[in-house]
This record gives sequence, C-alpha cells and structure tokens, in this order.
Amino acid sequence: MKPLQLTMQAFGPYASREVIDFRELENRTMFVISGKTGAGKTTIFDGISYAIYGKASGEDRSPVDLRSQFAKEEELTEVELLFTLRGETYRIWRSPQQEKKKARGEGFTTMNARSELYRLGGDGDELLAANVREVDEKIRSMIQLDANQFRQILMIPQGEFRKLLTSDSKDKEIILQRLFHTELYRAVQEQLKEEADLLKNRVSSSVEDRTRELLNIRFVDNESMRELLLSDPLKDQAIMELLPPHIDSLNESKGKIEVKLVKIQEKRDALQRELAEAKSLVEQFNLKETLLRKKGELEGDKPRIEQLEREIKLANYAALLVQQDDYCKKLNKKLKAEEDILQQLTDTKKQIDARLVKAKAYFEEEAKRQEERDRVARYVLELEGMEKQVQSIDDLQRNTAKLKQEQDQFLYNVHTTKKQADGVREGMKEREAELEKEDELFKEIHGVEETIREKKEKQDLLEELSSLFQKEEALSNSVRALRRDQASNDARLSDARSTFLYLEDKRNSAHADRLSALLETNQPCPVCGSLHHPEPAKGQSELPSESELEAAREAKEALEEVKGKISIEIGREEGRLQGIQDQCRDRSERLKERMGPFERDEIQVKSQENREEIQHLSLKLNHLKSREERVRVLKEEVKHERGKLEELQEVIIDAENQLENAKSAYVSSHAKLVEITSSIPENLRSPDAFRTELSKAKKQKEELQRAHEQAQEAFNKLQNEEQIKQGQISDKQQLLTSLQEEMKEERQHFKDMLDKQGFKDYGAYIEAKRNEEQILHLTDQVRKHGEEMRSVHDRLSDLMKHLDGRERPDLESLNQSLIFCTEEWKTANQELNRMQTDISQNEGIFHRVNDINAGIKELEAQYLTVGHLAEIARGQNTNRITFERYVLASFLEDILLVANDRLRKMTSGRYELIRKNDRSKGNVQSGLELLVFDQFTGQERHVKTLSGGESFKASLALALGLADIVQQHAGGVSLETMFIDEGFGTLDPESLDHAIEALMDIQSSGRLVGIISHVPELKERIDARLEVISSQNGSHTEFRISG
Repeated sequence: MKPLQLTMQAFGPYASREVIDFRELENRTMFVISGKTGAGKTTIFDGISYAIYGKASGEDRSPVDLRSQFAKEEELTEVELLFTLRGETYRIWRSPQQEKKKARGEGFTTMNARSELYRLGGDGDELLAANVREVDEKIRSMIQLDANQFRQILMIPQGEFRKLLTSDSKDKEIILQRLFHTELYRAVQEQLKEEADLLKNRVSSSVEDRTRELLNIRFVDNESMRELLLSDPLKDQAIMELLPPHIDSLNESKGKIEVKLVKIQEKRDALQRELAEAKSLVEQFNLKETLLRKKGELEGDKPRIEQLEREIKLANYAALLVQQDDYCKKLNKKLKAEEDILQQLTDTKKQIDARLVKAKAYFEEEAKRQEERDRVARYVLELEGMEKQVQSIDDLQRNTAKLKQEQDQFLYNVHTTKKQADGVREGMKEREAELEKEDELFKEIHGVEETIREKKEKQDLLEELSSLFQKEEALSNSVRALRRDQASNDARLSDARSTFLYLEDKRNSAHADRLSALLETNQPCPVCGSLHHPEPAKGQSELPSESELEAAREAKEALEEVKGKISIEIGREEGRLQGIQDQCRDRSERLKERMGPFERDEIQVKSQENREEIQHLSLKLNHLKSREERVRVLKEEVKHERGKLEELQEVIIDAENQLENAKSAYVSSHAKLVEITSSIPENLRSPDAFRTELSKAKKQKEELQRAHEQAQEAFNKLQNEEQIKQGQISDKQQLLTSLQEEMKEERQHFKDMLDKQGFKDYGAYIEAKRNEEQILHLTDQVRKHGEEMRSVHDRLSDLMKHLDGRERPDLESLNQSLIFCTEEWKTANQELNRMQTDISQNEGIFHRVNDINAGIKELEAQYLTVGHLAEIARGQNTNRITFERYVLASFLEDILLVANDRLRKMTSGRYELIRKNDRSKGNVQSGLELLVFDQFTGQERHVKTLSGGESFKASLALALGLADIVQQHAGGVSLETMFIDEGFGTLDPESLDHAIEALMDIQSSGRLVGIISHVPELKERIDARLEVISSQNGSHTEFRISG
C-alpha cells in the first residue's frame, strides 16, 4: 500500500479542508514531517490510519475524539485517502459518528459513522463497498493486515515503537499473537484442555446424576432406606440392594387404601344427592317471596298505564292530519321560492336593457369606419405581391456567401489532405520496422497459462481446506459451549430435586399425622391393618399445599426436559462436527496427491506460497500478453494506415474537382443577386424589415375587422337576451297566481280536518302529535305491563299449591356433613396417589442408575489418555512452556535473525539481540523476553539497560525485521510504505547516519518512508520536508523540496 493523496476536513487541528498530495515528492521516497509541538504532525498518521481502518494511529485516540475544535458547526469531519495497491488505484472515504447542526430548528442530530471504497479506472470509479462493515471487510482482504499489524510494521506511532523490544513475555505474547494470528495453536491446547475437562466433568456429572436419582427415592415408613439416603458419602450400592423389597412393600400398602376409598365414596354420593334436593326446595321458597313483591309493584303502576293509553289514542288521531299539514307547508315553501326567482329575473332584465343601449351606440360608430378598412386591405395585397422577390434576395445573399466559404474550404482541404498523406507514409514505415523486432511469443504464453491453471486448482483446494478447518473449530467451540450449558443446568436441576424431596418429606409426615388422628379402636389401620394402636403419632406437621408441591415438581421436570434437549443438541452438533472432519480428511488426501505430505498448520503457509507463485506468474503472463497485444495492434495499425493512404489519394482528387465547381457557382450566384435588388425599394430589401412592415399592415387590417364584428355580435346578443328574459318573467307571474289559489284551498281543507278530529286549535294538534316510533314505544309499555301481570299471577298460584304444607330445609347441617366426608375421601385419595407415584418413581430410578453406572466406567477409561495430552500442551512440562508460546518463540527467532543483520550495522557490530531461554522463577510466564549480547563485554544483559539512542536503534532494527517476517508469513501483503513517529533525537551523529542508512536500504526498494522529527541534521540529510504550520485558526501543510 502506497498513499498518493490524503484529504482531511475538520480533523484534529485542521479546521477546514486540508489536502496532502504525496505525488509532489515525485521520485523521492523519504521525507521528514516537521512542525511545532501540537501543530498536527501525528494527526497526519491518524488520518491515514483512520481512512484505512477507522481507527487512529495511537490506541489512546478514538475516532469520536478526532473532530477539530477549530471547525465550523456546519463542516463535517471526514477523511479521504487515495492510494495504490498491487498496481491498482483506490479511493477510500470515512466520516466518524458526530453531532450535526439541525437544518431546521435548534439543537443537533447524531450522524452515524459512514464509509465508501472505490477502485479508480479509465471507465470511471467502481464502488467496491458502501458502508462501514463492508469497507472494513474489503480492506482486510485487500491489505491483509489488521490495524494492530499496520501500527507495528507500517505506521509506528508514539508509544508503540519500543513496546515490542522492552515488553515482558506476557505482553510480547499479546503483540505477537495479534501479528501472526496464532489463535489456531492456542485453540489446539484449549481444545485438549476442554476435552479433558469435558470428560472429567461428564464423569462428575454422571456421579451427580446418580446421586440426584438416588436422593429422589420415596421412603415413607422405611427407616433403613432413610438412614442410607441421609448418609455422607452416599452408599449407592447398599441403596440399590434395598430398593426392590421397598417397592414390594409400597404395592402391598396401596391395595389396603384402595378398599377404604371405595366405602368412603359411597357415603359421599348419598350426602350429595340429599343436599341437591334440599337446595331445590329452598330456591322455590325464595321464588315465592320474589313473586309476591313483584305483584305489589305491578298493581301500584296501573295509573301510569291508563295515562299512557289516553296518550296513544290522541296520537293516533293526530297522525291522520300529518299528511295534509306537510302538504300545506310544502306549497308555502314553493310559493316563496318562485317569488324570489321572479325578482331575480326582473333585476337581470334591467341590467340587460342598460347594456343594450351602450352596444347599439358602439355598433353605429364602427359602421362609419368602412373606408379605412378598405384602404388597409389594398396595402396588404400590394406587400404580399413583393414577398417572393424579397425572400429570393435573402436566399441569394446567403447562397453567395456560402459558395465563397466552400471555395475557400476546398482550397484548404486540398492542402491539408496532401500534408496528412505524407504523415501517414512516415508512420507506416516506423511500425513496419518495429514489427520485424518481435518474434515467436505465443508458445511461451500458452505454457505460463497452463501452469497458472494447475496452481489455481491447487489454491482452491488449499482455501477450501482452510475454510473447513475453521468450521471444524467453530463446531468444536459450539459443542464445548453446550457442555457448559449442560453443567449449569445440572446444578440447577440438583437444587430443584432437593427442594421437591424436602416438600415431599414434609407432606408424608403431615399425612401420617392425619391418618393417626382418624384411627379408631378395633378398626384396622389403613396402612398396616392392625386393630391395636398403642402409640399413634401425635405431631402436628404442616401440610404443604398441592400448588407448592406441584410447582416444585414442574420446576424439576422442566429442568430435566432442558437436560434432554441439550443432550440432543450436543449429539446433533457432534454429528455435524464428524461430517466436517470427514470432509477435512477427504480434501487433505486430494491435496497430498498434488503437493505431497503436509501438516495441518502448514496450510496457511502453503496457501500463501502458492498464491505468491500465482501472482508472480500472472505478472509474467500480463507482461507477455501486453507484448502480444502490441504485435496485434502494430499489424492492425499498418493495415489501417495503408488503407487510409489510399483513401487520402482519392480525397485529394475529389477535393480538386470540387474546388473548380465551387468557383463557377459563386460567379453565377453573385450576378443574379445584383439583378433582383434593383427592383425592390431599399427600405424593404431586408427580409426582417419587410416581414415587420407586412405584419404591421395585416395586424391593422385584422384589428379593424375584428372591432366591427365584435360590436355587431354584442348588439345582436343583447337583443336576444332581452327578449328571452321578458318571456321568462311572464311565465313566472302566471305560475305564482296558480300557486296562491291552490294554497288558499288546501289551508281551508286542513282546518276542516282539525274540527272533525276534535282538536280545538293547531296547538292542541301539535301537543298530541307523536311519531311512529314514539307511538310504538308507548304501546309496547302498555303491552308488557299486561303480560307481566298475567305471568306473575299464574306462577304464584302454581307455587302456592306446590309448597302447601312444606317447610324450609337446613342446608348448613347437610353441608357440614358433606365437607367432613369429602375431606376424609381426599386424605385417603392423596395417600393412594402418593403411593402410586412413589412406586413409579422408585422403579424408574432403579433402571436409570444402572445405566449411569455403565456410562461412568466407559468415560473414566477415555480420560486417562486425553488428560495427559492436555497437561503437556498447557505447559505442565519441564520447561513450563505452552504449545502456542513454543510457536511464538519460533517466530521471534526468525525476527531476531533478520533484525540482528541491521542492528550490527547500526552499532558497528557491538550489539546482538537474543531470546532468553532460562526458565523464570515460580509461575511467571517465560520464553519471549529479549536480552542484548554486548561484544565489548562478552556478556548478556536485559534490553531495558540500553541507553535511549541504543534502545532506539534496537527498536528500529526489530521493527524492520518484524516487517520482513510478517511479509514472509502473510503472502500477498504489500509493504510499500513506512511511517515513524519518534526516537531520532536520542541519536548521536554517527548513530543517526547508521539509522538513516538502514532506512535508505528500505526506501531503495521503492518503499515510501515518512519520519516525524525535530532533528536538524535529519532535515539537512533528507531534501523533502512536509511542513505543518499552526495558527489561531487551525493548521495547514505544504511540501518544501530542496535541491
């Protein structure tokens, strides 16, 4: 990755839009960033890091905190980076989450983080990702470094530079884990531990299951079983021997209680029948009292009903007059409406008469202008006769000018075409000479293409196998998580079973107390059958409610159901895991046929090596095809130019002929133009002037004619309207006379009807008037009163006959007898249910415990092997080093091998970094700490004892070595850039020279090296400088290049 241009807006100290174009460096590959403290030098690194990863270059700066305090409220914080990667150019844009001022109203609104990634090409920008998640995924796949790796090897910010050098084994382990992604090795040791723990937990779980099952045994009246279940530790073998005879004893007691329960049920049924008959008789006595009260209420309501009947009679008389009354009202309304219309017609006619007088005067005035209209019409005819001649003048002028231009153009064409033909001849000779230099190319291209195809097939297998390994790891994690869920559920199940057992014990004790209270002399005991009861139990144990006991049972059964579901899920996941493992073995065998034996941890390395070979061959193929394309293009160009030369020769001949024709046409057109212009007045020769004059004359003619026609039309129209309105007024006057006579007759008819129905005046009629709904409502009240009176009388008469001579029964006494009998039945039935449950549960426990014992024996045999391997991988060995740390130490040795080459040059051979191999004291993690070997003393010492300058050189050498090793182990990583932000001020002149030489070795390979430094000597040695200039309104930058 190589940056081309960085654009920041409202970012850090940069208030507005700041553009840093690294292309201004041209072919320079090293530059210094300088400026005052706080000006914004490190912010440039932050901008690059944020654009790529959405994170600042230092861990102590979050994206939300990067907004500039100098920026205006309306300016949004955003960063854009233009960069190249593997020959392609990309543009990435990011904007962090920030507060934006509302467009309307007061306050701010929160904008979420946004991001976009484009690939730039000749056909336009191609959008590769359009949101933060997609951009992050695409960047990881393109650059193949995460943000931590980027900060460690490409952009080394303040505080990060010496971290790898001086950190202890634990911290260095975290750094190397992030850089080399050794999660796979840690997962192996964790998986071994988890498998061992899983086996151990499964044994413990099985023992707990067995204990829980045994503790659920029901043991009422069996002291031997109670003592065994309360013993610690639990004597499971003795309990299993005693369980079968205990079940037989429970079956015998159950039979005795069943006989007693039948007798109690017969007595209870008889009491229920007697109580039902008594309740029916009481209800009849209550009904008699209710009907007597209702009869009194109905008789008291008779005066109101009689008034309602009179009101209904008058309403029916009034209903006969409603139709005539409505008709009179309708006639009166129509009469008023017609009078209003007559008034409107009269007013309209007066307006029309006034307008008619004005229209007649205007029409007579327009008739007097006939002579003026005739004169204007003659002038229009005269102008229309000249129109064709004027138009021909304009056409001849344009045609003459056009012919002159064509003549000049043909002359120019002849000259330029001859010159173009000479240029084509020279170009054709050059391309024919170049074609002779290219020879056989196609056989080489075919060979490279075939090799690439074979390697891509191999790459597909490598990537598929890598993906399968990842799926296998994910499924293993899923199974382990389910195992943890199972252990958690088992613990809760144990608590639930203990609670249920406690409540059941409590209930059994309470039942025993109740049974002892029911014992009678010379009556058999329902449990043992004895007729003598010398010492019955006298306790008063509290009986748990059925809801409490049922809730405890449901909680226990729910957790048992969960346990079953988890076991099923574990089996399903283990089945899927087995399927993935089978696919892994299949793909591994196919891969071995292509590349020979390999280890699982070599997949990534082999894949990277193969990918690099494909990339190398693709570059070679592209180079060959570019040459092939060049040959084809040259041939096409020669062929095209030969045809073009022939075409140009023909064009030259045609152009010379056209030139002669154009000269002749121009002379003829010019003579005709002079002849016509002499017959037209000078002021009308221009087409625009002529059209203006003609248009003016026509407009005047039309206006005169239109004014005459409009005056005549208005006069005729108003005469017609006046006659129409006079006819409408006459019609309305006749209609009003007819309506007035009819109204008089109908009113007299209504008065006659009032007298006939007995109403003294119109007010009495209105008072008696009711609508149909009101009449129906009144009638319904009268009807319902009569029906209810008859119903109450009939029912009361029947009840009096039925209850004659009978008394009200005592329900309370009967209820008490039934309650006592029911309680006795419930107690016996609960005891029967308990015994049935005890028998069923105890039989199930006996079979399940036998199965659990067989499973424990098998699991203990598996743990012997897996547990031993897990202890070795976790570092419980002689050197106390884990499997993952052993791999990390190997990576560190590779880094030191490369780093020491540079460190010896920078220290004139004095220092060499080595890894500490001694085992640390106690349980302290070791194996990754660094020492420095001093050639001057011949002794080793800790790297923390180095001076500031020595420490910087060692850190720089280690960082450069780290970059090389990461690139080797992460194939496809493009390391074309390095930025450093500290340390050079601690170096003496000689050390500074050595450090710069080391960086020169890097930049000689084309890598861009940027350094933040205040050291004057460094600025003098490096001719390119990016100055960061701060002010009260924010900072800005500019490149300053010397030499």
